[in-house]
Amino acid sequence: MSDAMELIGKVTAQVEDFLEDEGTKQVTAKELGLDPRAAYKLWATNDCIIVPKSEDRNLQYYGGFEYVDKECRKEVGDYVFYFSEDSRVAGHLDHLVDEDEVK
Repeated sequence: MSDAMELIGKVTAQVEDFLEDEGTKQVTAKELGLDPRAAYKLWATNDCIIVPKSEDRNLQYYGGFEYVDKECRKEVGDYVFYFSEDSRVAGHLDHLVDEDEVK
């Protein structure tokens, strides 16, 4: 395995550790106010939405995330992070907070 591939593997493992952290919550597309086809695996923190790269295309198409500012979208390992500095992302995170308040 090349040094670059090994690095990518380590970064992906760190992201996966982060996803298991207490401050990161696995959520459904519906909880974020998205079309259920947008993604089947999503995580949210107070300032970002995270999706596996394998589901990013659907999130962009069905969730409208193709319109998210490129500066607010970062690929890290096998995951894509969308940050709340973009109003579309912030709106979906707000929807999650509103859903939690209703429960």
